[in-house]
Amino acid sequence: MTNATTATTAKPARKPTDRKTSTMAALLGGLLANGAGHSFLLIVLPPLGRGLGFGDVRTGLLLSLSALLLVVAGPAWGHVCDRWGRRRVLVAGLGAAALFPAAMAAILAGHADGALSGEAVFALLLAARLVQSALSAGIMPAAQAVLADLTSADRRAGGMGMMGAAFGMGAILGGAFAWRVGGTDPIAALLIIAALIAAGTLAVWLRVGEPDRGAARPDGPAADPAGGWPRLADIRPFLVITLCGLTAYSLLLQVTALRLQDSFGLPPVDSVQRGGAILALTMAVMVATQGLAVRWLDWSPIRLLRAGAGIAALAMGAAALAPSPALLMAAMAGLGGGLGLLLPGNLAMLSLRTATDAQARTAGLNGIGQGLGMAAGPLLGAALHQLSPVAPYWAAAAILCAVCALAFARR
Repeated sequence: MTNATTATTAKPARKPTDRKTSTMAALLGGLLANGAGHSFLLIVLPPLGRGLGFGDVRTGLLLSLSALLLVVAGPAWGHVCDRWGRRRVLVAGLGAAALFPAAMAAILAGHADGALSGEAVFALLLAARLVQSALSAGIMPAAQAVLADLTSADRRAGGMGMMGAAFGMGAILGGAFAWRVGGTDPIAALLIIAALIAAGTLAVWLRVGEPDRGAARPDGPAADPAGGWPRLADIRPFLVITLCGLTAYSLLLQVTALRLQDSFGLPPVDSVQRGGAILALTMAVMVATQGLAVRWLDWSPIRLLRAGAGIAALAMGAAALAPSPALLMAAMAGLGGGLGLLLPGNLAMLSLRTATDAQARTAGLNGIGQGLGMAAGPLLGAALHQLSPVAPYWAAAAILCAVCALAFARR
């Protein structure tokens, strides 16, 4: 009787699907918090730099050097992740991302009290930012590898879409928080951001386990027992698509407000406000497409990739021809929808072409394309705008046509 009662009242074991759900939720929560912190710092650092007397050039150096380090360190962390585990790399990266805004708040408080000079503040911020970038470079490779472990081949694109949507939603929330609080009380805002990322780090530490990296998935390539890098020939087209897609997108970040001013005659203040609204709408549509439409459509990765490339190229052509700000906004929303299909489809194809024990290495290599695209786009856009306000848009359309050619290539 006692045994029967004990068996009746004992808690049922957690199902594998429940563990996967909690792991996915913790991972996406960590990515959302990291995206919020990343966006907040990008928005707040330039005006803070001016207030501290750095000047725009030194503030730009602070951001550029850390971005370059992210690109360089990503493949190295991918190798570490595949060899020694995803969970430790994620916790280390998110922990560093949480510590930097806390350290920045302490440095700003020291400057406000007169304990630190402007030069000392810059040196400390640069050192802290570089350390944070070096440690955080493993977050995205490890996250992509965890999602590859959690999802089967027919659900891979949906998982990658959720990853992009989580980071994008965090970027939107971080931007909104910077707009509301960052300018009035930056120290308190930085501490709140640090607490948010720390909570995401704790969730990952508690909920994300380490998969059995020795077993090959039945729905993917066989694991490489030597733990080697992926064959470049298998993934090269998708790395190029990443580079081209993000170059085309980031190319517009620099010139949208300028086109509103030069082509449509908007005053400077109105052009900045309208340009910000257009780019925010583009990001919101991209996030919604990645998080909702990709899972609802349930298309294969190659179909998502091809449909997204075609929609993005057509939308960019419409943006180049747009005769009014309203039509430009509509075309840019179409671009967000196209990229929202293209990017997770491309990531899923990358993952499916990679052996189980090389997922993070592939993600690290893809991070090089992401970083180079985000760095080259604004420079290319600014240079082309000197020729014509619509030249950057035609260049982006041409780049996306090249993406279409790669997406529809027979292989």
